Amino acid sequence: MSGLEFASCEKCNHATRAADAAASFFARISPEHSPPTLELEEARKLQGTLLQLAPDLMHEVFNAEKVAPIWAKGRGSIYTEMRRLTLDGPVTHALMTAFTSKLGMALFREHIGRAMRLGGAVFAQHYFNAGLQREEAKRIRNIMPLVGELRQGRHGSGRQFNYRYNCDDKSIIALFAAFHDNLFVRAVAVDDPDPYRSIFPDADNCVSFGGLSDLARTWEPERND
Repeated sequence: MSGLEFASCEKCNHATRAADAAASFFARISPEHSPPTLELEEARKLQGTLLQLAPDLMHEVFNAEKVAPIWAKGRGSIYTEMRRLTLDGPVTHALMTAFTSKLGMALFREHIGRAMRLGGAVFAQHYFNAGLQREEAKRIRNIMPLVGELRQGRHGSGRQFNYRYNCDDKSIIALFAAFHDNLFVRAVAVDDPDPYRSIFPDADNCVSFGGLSDLARTWEPERND
């Protein structure tokens, strides 16, 4: 598939490798009762990479204290007993914020036609497979009428990656992206973030243009001492 252009310095590109791997991992964790075998195998293979790049993430993912039994439908029509994992740790949050912000900057360049200006920022939010309510997803889609995906010839990325967006073609883009229908991210990338800070008050979800490498302090082993 033809990729999105994301111009970054070597420092930012190196620092966000763990965020890319984490997103790939979570995108393959399905709430289905019988998840696709290939996706599960791909997720298992990514664990080795994540143990090297962000070892504390695996501690958060496999924390038994964050697991609770529930009865749910998953994506089927019959309730069965499942396990709900609450992923609210600082490393998970930082990795997904970095990934969402990186995507926001890339789609800003794709649809605005240039890189964000210095001083710009991305307001980021992420949802895992069972964390996005259907009503909220519908509300988000209603304000983002434009549709995008990666394409190569007649083939599109489909459920592997697709997004909806809205932009003014000048200085701001809002987007909602889905990966394998298991990981969802929402971002607002804007040249002048100040007028929007009251709308998105969580400072931990706002990443300044050029600030991706700072988030790596949360997960890189050599920076945690």
